Amino acid sequence: MDEWFSEPEPNVIQGSAGFSINVLGRTGLRYTEGGRSVWIDSEVLAEPRAMALFKDSIRLWEGEGAGPVSAADRDRIASNVKRVFEFCGYELQIQEAF
Repeated sequence: MDEWFSEPEPNVIQGSAGFSINVLGRTGLRYTEGGRSVWIDSEVLAEPRAMALFKDSIRLWEGEGAGPVSAADRDRIASNVKRVFEFCGYELQIQEAF
């Protein structure tokens, strides 16, 4: 089955794999799957249609199953966000910890 994405409302992108991303302005994303979500620090870059995602900011689930985000989930979430942004024609630069 092919993956697909839709934009049900402004600044919200849903994926067929069961997650959504809400772009919260020039900085910040809210990633949601199932009944839980996580805040992600991000920043619009000077380069057109480019954004940086700060992977180490993906720390705590909110909602159902609240608690720390595992390293495996952090990698999966960053990968999901990157696919969404690329699908929408944006470059996403994932910033790792120093």
